[in-house]
Amino acid sequence: MSRTQALEASLAIALLVIANPYGVSEAAAVDLEQYERSVFSQGGEDGVIEKIFEIIEPTTRFAVEFGAGEGLAGSNVRNLYLQGWRGFQIEGNPRKFAKLQQNYRELPQVKNLLAWIWPGNIEFLFETHGVPEDLDFLVIDIDSNDYWVWKVIHAFRPKVVQIEYNAAFAPPKRAVVQYHPMNHADSTDYYGASIQSLYELGKRKGYELIYCTKSGVNLFFVDKIYYDRFEIEDNSPTKLYRPPSFGYESGGRAPNGRGWKRSETRGPLEYMQGKIQKYFVDF
Repeated sequence: MSRTQALEASLAIALLVIANPYGVSEAAAVDLEQYERSVFSQGGEDGVIEKIFEIIEPTTRFAVEFGAGEGLAGSNVRNLYLQGWRGFQIEGNPRKFAKLQQNYRELPQVKNLLAWIWPGNIEFLFETHGVPEDLDFLVIDIDSNDYWVWKVIHAFRPKVVQIEYNAAFAPPKRAVVQYHPMNHADSTDYYGASIQSLYELGKRKGYELIYCTKSGVNLFFVDKIYYDRFEIEDNSPTKLYRPPSFGYESGGRAPNGRGWKRSETRGPLEYMQGKIQKYFVDF
């Protein structure tokens, strides 16, 4: 190598050092889809959760899920509890709650509560049952007022939030079930909120969307202080949205025609004191 070539090589190395003084290579975006794996969860969430908490180190190792169902098939937190995490589960159906209690007899670090959740009681329930304000993980899955309940959680700041979305509405459509304290699932697409509505709510609360499950069921948000760790270039609803891969093969509102029947194919929601007219609102 000539003297000139040696000087040019040295200059090139010096420029690389200046541009990247710590020798850190640019990280690729974390592809959470490849980590989907179910132990107890419905659609691969267990594996995604494990990967997220490899990237974000848990501190309190405390997880909350509502509604928890029976706490086995479909649980998003049981796999964590079996690894020693503490937690709090809420279920509103007495029959399911009885089985939940039975299924968690050998996990005393997990508290279970029979309660109907609405925006006016959620933080009170957290406070009175020992949920730390800096819990690591929150799962919202009540098939109804999910949006409205997440909206009012202010005193508690989970690092990661998993919330079910209504895949019947593709972005940029904003759609949220009109609030009523007795909203409940009725085997139609009248539940929850669209990905666009939840994305915008998350933004207002200081959270960033990082993943949508392949099944078109759940979204994962992280506190914005952790977002850069996932190296995601575009986390817009248009980029991350997945249509439903469940329900009827045709006749649904989603772009692929799948999902549950349209809300208008059944009458009002019924409960003991009356009926609830079904409307989606633009939030």
